[in-house]
Amino acid sequence: MSLRRFKLTASTTAILNEYNQRTMVTIPANALVTLVDGNAEGNGFVKVHFEDKVLSMFAFDLRTCGERVRGQSA
Repeated sequence: MSLRRFKLTASTTAILNEYNQRTMVTIPANALVTLVDGNAEGNGFVKVHFEDKVLSMFAFDLRTCGERVRGQSA
């Protein structure tokens, strides 16, 4: 299965939902994130894996601040 990985070209924010608390997290430019749930081409939120955490971020932010990393497999 092909991983859906993205390299961010600009920093962006995401939401960490942990212990019934939501925290804004900045994901820095050049970070690699893996799309784990949702449609990057859609509207609303997607879930990404970054630094051992699953974060929610806008699909729009993933599209505009990220570039798909091709050629990697699970």
